[in-house]
Amino acid sequence: MLLGFMRMIPFALTLILICSSMAGCIGGDNDEYDFNGIEYDPASPAPDFTLIDQNGGSVTLSDFEDKVVVIAFTYTICPDVCLAIEANLNYIDDEMSDEDDLVILSITIDPARDTPEHLLGWTNVRGYEWPHLTSYNHSELQHVWDDYSLLVDNDHINSDHSDHGAHGDHSGHDEHSDHDNHSEHSEMSHQVAVLFPDNTTALYDGSHDMLPEENATGWNLTESTMSMNNISLNYSVHETWGHSVSGINGIDAPEWDANSSDNWYWSLHIWNESSEAWESSNVGIDEVMIMQDTDHIAWAASNANLSMLPTPSEHEEEHDDHEGHDSDEHDMSDELYEVGHNTVTFIIDKDGKKRLVFTGSTWSTADFMEDLEHLLHNDSGAEHSDHSDHDHH
Repeated sequence: MLLGFMRMIPFALTLILICSSMAGCIGGDNDEYDFNGIEYDPASPAPDFTLIDQNGGSVTLSDFEDKVVVIAFTYTICPDVCLAIEANLNYIDDEMSDEDDLVILSITIDPARDTPEHLLGWTNVRGYEWPHLTSYNHSELQHVWDDYSLLVDNDHINSDHSDHGAHGDHSGHDEHSDHDNHSEHSEMSHQVAVLFPDNTTALYDGSHDMLPEENATGWNLTESTMSMNNISLNYSVHETWGHSVSGINGIDAPEWDANSSDNWYWSLHIWNESSEAWESSNVGIDEVMIMQDTDHIAWAASNANLSMLPTPSEHEEEHDDHEGHDSDEHDMSDELYEVGHNTVTFIIDKDGKKRLVFTGSTWSTADFMEDLEHLLHNDSGAEHSDHSDHDHH
């Protein structure tokens, strides 16, 4: 018997050596896993953020250290792709409810409508329990979009709203009978500049087709442009003086106090095409006629440095630079994702790095959950994996 046992030893050693050299044999090399999603190579740190959920509470990404985090960019009025993504996430949330190290987050790309109050009602109706995030300060969301390489298609988002025709009488417009006039309007260019109290600036594109056919005013341009770009606008209407802006993008002018030195207000400026300069308006916003008096307007905090107001030409240069992005560059850190008519979903690994991207809404929940299972239970971290031969499309 002892002799027989001794004879078995060389065979056993040979079997162990063969088995250890094969991937997947007796708990083989986990690094051989081939992800279903598009993999970041190399993985990059996920930028941190703090936003507000539907219950009014603050949610910070870095609070989920050592967890796998799903981040989807959606909006509630979306009629198609976002609803599909939300339904997928709800299924995943139910199927993987026992995974304590899995976090799901949805971030809006339509903050003007997706307030915490609206998100609460929307998620309650659908039974969605994971955090849906937004911000009253839209610039905070813009930073998040930039950090995650998103190009938000505001035109598409606004076209999904039923009150789209409220900005002028266009709902019954016959595009065939008035095609020439419509084409002429589409070629018009209007912009609204904003100078905030801290001297930061913004320049927003307006659409002539969103203005009344006749007698379009500066107020029409202000309201439609802010709506198109998801910028909140606070204002009052005086019986005599008309519309008066009191807040832009969550930055409200203080109530006037004769004894305070901190008073400031939103002042109106119009663009002089001849001198190529901003000029303080001598009339109220309702009396500024677009195309007759000016093509562009600006709102500036009265205590800011007016020389900082951006000009339309500066905006066009920035736009050209943006359009010049090299679409052939495959470095994932430079990848841009257009969202609105499309969407994108990220998976952050336990090391806080962007590991996977699923674009569109047709991805399989089974494939998605398979990747999640690997990241939750078998992943050794991006820095330990050899993905140099992974095919990125």
